[in-house]
Amino acid sequence: MSDNTILKIENLRRAYRMGSTSLEILKGVNFSLASGEWCCIFGASGSGKTTLLNLIGGLEKPDSGSVTVCGTNLSAMNRRQAAAFRAEKIGFVFQSYHLLPELTILENVALAGAIAGKSFKESRKRAAELLQRVALGERISHRPQELSGGEQQRAAIARALINDPVLLLADEPTGNLDPETGSEILKLFQELRSEDPGRTILMITHNRDIAALASRVTELQNGILCS
Repeated sequence: MSDNTILKIENLRRAYRMGSTSLEILKGVNFSLASGEWCCIFGASGSGKTTLLNLIGGLEKPDSGSVTVCGTNLSAMNRRQAAAFRAEKIGFVFQSYHLLPELTILENVALAGAIAGKSFKESRKRAAELLQRVALGERISHRPQELSGGEQQRAAIARALINDPVLLLADEPTGNLDPETGSEILKLFQELRSEDPGRTILMITHNRDIAALASRVTELQNGILCS
């Protein structure tokens, strides 16, 4: 792997059992991503985009093949090792936010820092700074249910950034939002990348207009990535 390569995927395969039938979702995916790239993986609903992103983030294990992030074979790790690696190196923005309802927004973001080994004081300070950056500085004591969908997604982006990940993964980040709010979230991604051109982003979407915002687009068709 070259010094500039953040992510390398080799012959990645994943199938799911459905009764007596095996449904092959990914059929030997090969892909690499360089530092500083913003790549969108485009594909129809049900094409396996989320499965691919979960494998890249270590949330699932492939049936065969490998996912290497920063020179480390993530797919060879056990669940505990993958979680620790993900906390340190990978930021994840989900379509459904996945904020803990019993915690404030500040606590949700700070928790991600604490899981990665930061002190409580350091985590809260960094969380407050990031929430201010995503225009939620006056909402840090609110719980998720007190925020709009767009505000919850901005909080989720702050959480994904708290450990300064080398790779930011975004799974249909505007999928649960109305078009206007979704545009605001995409603008935030653009701003974050402008502030740090070295930030590496891999986003999946079924929307061609969203995909066109990226510096690179590849399409998932029939279980294979096509440039």
